[in-house]
Amino acid sequence: MKELIYWVAFNHLTGIGPVRFQRLLDTFGTASAGWNASEKDLEKCLGPQVGQSVVGERNSLDPEKMVQKYTSEGIGMIPITDDRYPELLKTISHPPFLLYQRGDFDFRSHEKYVAIVGTRRASQYGRKVVRFLARELAQEGWVIVSGLALGIDGEAHRGALEGGGHTIAVLGTGVEVVYPGSHRGLAHEIIDRGGALVSEFVPSCGPQRENFPVRNRIISGLSLGVLVAEAPRKSGALITTDFALEQGREVMAVPGSIFSPASEGTNQLIAQGAKLVQNIEDVVEALGFLSGKKSFTVSTPPVEELNEEEKELFSFLDYPGLYTEEFLQKCGWEPGRFYRVLLSLEMKKVVQTGPGGKICLS
Repeated sequence: MKELIYWVAFNHLTGIGPVRFQRLLDTFGTASAGWNASEKDLEKCLGPQVGQSVVGERNSLDPEKMVQKYTSEGIGMIPITDDRYPELLKTISHPPFLLYQRGDFDFRSHEKYVAIVGTRRASQYGRKVVRFLARELAQEGWVIVSGLALGIDGEAHRGALEGGGHTIAVLGTGVEVVYPGSHRGLAHEIIDRGGALVSEFVPSCGPQRENFPVRNRIISGLSLGVLVAEAPRKSGALITTDFALEQGREVMAVPGSIFSPASEGTNQLIAQGAKLVQNIEDVVEALGFLSGKKSFTVSTPPVEELNEEEKELFSFLDYPGLYTEEFLQKCGWEPGRFYRVLLSLEMKKVVQTGPGGKICLS
């Protein structure tokens, strides 16, 4: 416990990351010895600028009080030397030397981790696919890792919870700060259902743009593979796949419409050799596991229960969905007949009206 105090203290200092912290341990032997080292010795170890900064900042910190505060708030502090530290994460280049965790999740009790990431501006199609895949994977015993962002990340966490499984949210903030604020309820549910919020940043750290790409290496590092469900060409999700490739993780992608900008990144990944995912069997096989389920295909609406008019109108609709005017133009029906049959499909819960008035499969 005494050494942990100084690991936490160094984590609060500007300029002390995994590389410099390891240099401190190599030079002084322990974190406590490094904390109490002279300015001259710190400058020799870290360089004049960082050494002087450490001396200036450490005088304003009370390491013991910090650790007592975090402990009282239920925040776990896990140094890389602790056997609770995720084994997969240890294998990446320059892993965080300290993790903060909210939630009772034990990384040692699971072996199957998969990351699901994607755009914040997810389409109805993207949301539906991710929710389905995460739910089915969770039912198979997979722990779903994502970043608690809006869009695809949020749907991945929700799908895992619906499947009765565990999910890990890796934050670009400290674990005391949920960003975006609209996901506070989801964050609490993740913890209450046995998952965890994890971060390498100090617990009170607020959202800073530069921290989110950095945390993406942890999302991939915790996982055997990364599945990108929907992402434009310039997307944070693609930064995660870059880290995944560097770390030797499997990269997978869900194909999307060639007319959708949100699918340009995923389709490009597939063209470059990423595993094309159409069902969870593709994911399980890509990661070297076998599944106990007989079928992994996405369920389709009960078209056998529809009359001939309903079947005909339904045949014009695909997974990305259509706006009402597009749908009407595509089928070529007279408006009165179109709206009558469309209403019947909605009442039978075969289709639904999504954001912006888009008609999508239920």
